[in-house]
Amino acid sequence: MLNKMTAKEARDNFTDLIGSVYYGKKPVAVERKGRIFAIVINPDEYQNLKRAAMARFFEIVDDIQKSNKGKNAAKALKDVTLEVEQIRNKRYAESG
Repeated sequence: MLNKMTAKEARDNFTDLIGSVYYGKKPVAVERKGRIFAIVINPDEYQNLKRAAMARFFEIVDDIQKSNKGKNAAKALKDVTLEVEQIRNKRYAESG
């Protein structure tokens, strides 16, 4: 379960907030007007997320390169552009 606190509580108890996130290794959602405004996470968790995102990025690049092996540059550019557009559309639909 995600711990939550208001922005005022986070501001008033900042030292406790960062200590609990760092040592407790549990993220905290900071809310403002009832909506999540920020998520404070442990630096190790941040690095894990960053590594996972980079690994996924390179998986996608490898897939694109394999699917375009032996194709001419114009065709490869078209395929890459299409793939990027599909990913953007998916992310847009998920965020809306």
